[in-house]
Amino acid sequence: MIKKLLLFGLVTFITGQIYFYPFGTDFRLALSPIIFSFSLLYFSELPIVLSACAVSLFVFLGRFILEYLNQNLEVMSIITKHYPGGMYYLLYGLLFYLLDARNHAEKPLLIIVLLTTMDSLSNVIELVIRNQILKDIPAVISSLLIVGLSRSFIAVLGYWSIKLYNVLILKKAHYSRYIELLMFISNLKAELFYLRKSMKDIEKVMRDSYSMYMSINDLEDDTGKDQYQSYKNQALSVARDIHEIKKDYQRVITGIEKLLPNPIKDEKMNISEIFEIIRNNSKRYIDSIGKKIKLKFSSSDNYYTKEYYSLVSILNNLIFNAIDAADKTGEIKVKEYTMNNSVVIEVSDNGSGIPEEDLQVIFEPGYSTKYDEKTGTMSTGLGLTHVKSIVEHLDGKITVNSTPGKGTSFTVYIPKIKITGKGE
Repeated sequence: MIKKLLLFGLVTFITGQIYFYPFGTDFRLALSPIIFSFSLLYFSELPIVLSACAVSLFVFLGRFILEYLNQNLEVMSIITKHYPGGMYYLLYGLLFYLLDARNHAEKPLLIIVLLTTMDSLSNVIELVIRNQILKDIPAVISSLLIVGLSRSFIAVLGYWSIKLYNVLILKKAHYSRYIELLMFISNLKAELFYLRKSMKDIEKVMRDSYSMYMSINDLEDDTGKDQYQSYKNQALSVARDIHEIKKDYQRVITGIEKLLPNPIKDEKMNISEIFEIIRNNSKRYIDSIGKKIKLKFSSSDNYYTKEYYSLVSILNNLIFNAIDAADKTGEIKVKEYTMNNSVVIEVSDNGSGIPEEDLQVIFEPGYSTKYDEKTGTMSTGLGLTHVKSIVEHLDGKITVNSTPGKGTSFTVYIPKIKITGKGE
């Protein structure tokens, strides 16, 4: 992250060297705000306020060093001249954060208006700091609005151009992935036929076993040979049914084992892609149940992994549980980082929390607080059990911290080598 911030600050400073002085003072208008606003929009992993601070510092120090090396001026004079320029980016970043501009990036007209407002207002405040508000204020404001609108339009145009380009580039790969995934699911559904058949056979075996049990209870000491032969045949029938079930389950296991290893050949997905899939899927679910829940994803790394099915399943279960447990509004944060050779994923919410007495049993099969409001049927309570099984399959562990009335945080630790397939 530090490298990204340093690079961001350096690129913004360099592009800031293309500028002009519109009012004949130290106030300059440059192209760098285009790069600044575009980067904040497109690179969602960049923390807004921290990025603004980094760029502000880079711009100030860069201009200070250039002026100090090329001009015979006093240090305080150079500082006074250039610190307002750094303040522009800090103010812009704060406004970008406060107006939640990144979440409006998909609305072109609105985002252009927001960026223009931020650009113009930051420039006006810079002029105030410089004590250079001129007499013809309407003309100054008009000029700043025109420049702000132009820069904002270019930034948004660049943002959408790259997004569309990425869509075109990835379309073929996604289509191929979709077809293979569709075939995988279709084959898996075919295997489920044997599971359904086995369930019916199990029910039949249970009925026959119970019938035999009741018959044996009714036996009398003088039971005839024919009756004993009947019970022998019944017992043999039960044995045959159980054997048939065993064969069916063996077919299921064999079929699934053939399907599961690398259903999409050597396919890998990075953390950002996984988060994007989860974000979109979760947003659709939130919209479908009429809640207003904010989702925030952050990732310190962008590892590529073949275990994306497992990670998607883990995150889906944890996030959907948080959504279901939340009131009409709330916030869910998903954070990924590396610690002690483990990839750590935190899923936290500000919901109602879990009672302390339940924390010891939440991973047990059957634990659930959810039910279908239409039918009154309780959930199976297998979601967290499923999550724990997947995590342990990856040689990891999962912990939970919860404060009733404040929220819950699940933390998953998975060895880095299991995620990346590589050692240190």
